[in-house]
Amino acid sequence: MKTCSLFILLLVFSIILIFGVPVLCMILILKPQMPDFSLKTVNVKSYKLDIISQNLFVSSFFSLNLIAENPNKVGLSFDSSRFHVLSQGLVVGFIRIPEFHQPPLSKNISIETRVLVKSVNVSEIMYKNSKKDDSLIKILGDVKAQVRIFRVTLPKFKIGLDCDINVNKSRFSISSEVYSMKWSHNHMISLPFNSQTVSKKCSVAIVL
Repeated sequence: MKTCSLFILLLVFSIILIFGVPVLCMILILKPQMPDFSLKTVNVKSYKLDIISQNLFVSSFFSLNLIAENPNKVGLSFDSSRFHVLSQGLVVGFIRIPEFHQPPLSKNISIETRVLVKSVNVSEIMYKNSKKDDSLIKILGDVKAQVRIFRVTLPKFKIGLDCDINVNKSRFSISSEVYSMKWSHNHMISLPFNSQTVSKKCSVAIVL
């Protein structure tokens, strides 16, 4: 019995040694970092406004054009996914992100996402946020990812994402000297927010 237990222990240790050490060395050498995403433009496809009991409800469908940057020395591929958008703990919409690939050390990769907001009580949200300098929006979800190292594609794994998007209203100004907002016939809005107005804090984790 002791011999069997010792054999199993040695087997487990050997597996950890064979697979764990190379992975650890690879992590230490490559020093992985989280890809960065920034908002470039908003394209409003459709919207509907309803007033019910003096409350304004908004339903909207629009797309966000994101610019992705991969600071890592490995390529990253992501499957199509759907994320929840929450405000004050309530789900107010969904974000659909298409499948995309980021080459190693790539910049300015354009990704068009689609956002659906359905029957959101804007009056209530604005009232609750009226006494706060900051307005917090949370994005939750998971996505399947794949790493490509030296022309070798590793198996897919799932990543959980938790992002807090913070809008500082005290720094928000409609002055054209600070922001430029353009509205064209195709409902395209250009929103070049600076880092002092909109900040984000994201955490990622491997989902088992």
